[in-house]
Amino acid sequence: MDLSRVDQAELLTALYSIGDTAHFSAFLERLRRRTRADEAFVIEWSERNGWRSSRHGRAGQSLATALPLDASRALRAGRVYDLAEIGVRGAGKVIRSTGTLGDAWLGVRGDTPFEAADGALLVALSPHVAIASDNHARLAAMQRDLAAAQLALDRAGVGWTRLDRHGERQAGMSPPASPRQRAALADGIAAGAPIAAAGQMVALPFPDGGPDAALALFRTEVKAIDRVAAFAAAFGLTRAEARIGAAIATGTSIAEAANALGITEQTARYYTKRLFAATGTRGQPDLVRLFWTGIAALA
Repeated sequence: MDLSRVDQAELLTALYSIGDTAHFSAFLERLRRRTRADEAFVIEWSERNGWRSSRHGRAGQSLATALPLDASRALRAGRVYDLAEIGVRGAGKVIRSTGTLGDAWLGVRGDTPFEAADGALLVALSPHVAIASDNHARLAAMQRDLAAAQLALDRAGVGWTRLDRHGERQAGMSPPASPRQRAALADGIAAGAPIAAAGQMVALPFPDGGPDAALALFRTEVKAIDRVAAFAAAFGLTRAEARIGAAIATGTSIAEAANALGITEQTARYYTKRLFAATGTRGQPDLVRLFWTGIAALA
C-alpha cells in the first residue's frame, strides 16, 4: 500500500517534525484518529538507549509493559501481527521495523477489530518510523555531546558566540564586545586571517565554511571548584598536603601558606617534603607546573 497524499500530509509531516512536542506525540495522535484506535504506540530499542515507549490515547495497560520484551524482539520485521498472536489481550495490530541504530515497533490498540487497511497502513508507515527513530536517537546523541562540550567550556572558563559576516551574534553567549569590535573580528576572518582579535575576544574561522563568519571566544567566570580534592586524589595525598600544594601553586610562600592554614612553618615544610616525594617533583617551580597542567586544573 502506498501512502495517500492525505496520509503523507497528515502523518509523515508529523512523524518527521522535530520541535518542542513530546516524542512522536503528534504523529501518534493523528495515527490514532486515522485508524479509530484507542491507543497508538511506538516502542523503540537500541544498544545505546535501551527500551523506550511512546503512546497516545488510553487503552488500559500500556503495551510497553503488557508486551514481553523477548516476544517483541522475536517478531519478524515487516510483518503485521494481531496482538492476540503475541499474547496481548484486546484488538490491535503491531509491526516491527529495523533501523540503523535499533528497532521500532509501531502499533494500534482498541476495543473493536481493525480492518486490513489499517494493517496495510502500518506496513507503509513502518520504514518511516524506523528512519524517524534513528533521527531522534542521533539528535539526542548530538544534544548530549553539545551539553558535554558546554560543560567542559564552562569548567575552562571559555565562552563562545557565533558571528555572521557583519559581526552580529547568531548563536551562543552574549559577547563582551561592542558592535565595532565584533565587526572587526568578522572582517579579519573574512579577509582570510587564521585568527583575529578585538577587545577581550579572539575569533577563528567557522569550521563548516557556512554563512557564519567566525567563532568568537572570550573568558568567562569559572565557578568555585575543589582543586585540592582533585590534587589529593590524583597523587594519594592527604588533604593537608594537597592544601599546601595548592597554596604553593598560586604563588604563596611556604611561610605564608602555613600562616593561612593555621599550622607551623615547620609542619608546612614537612608536608612540602612529603608532597615533593609523592608527586615526583624537585622543587616549587616543578610543583607549580604539575599542578596547573595536571588533573587539578580540570577539576
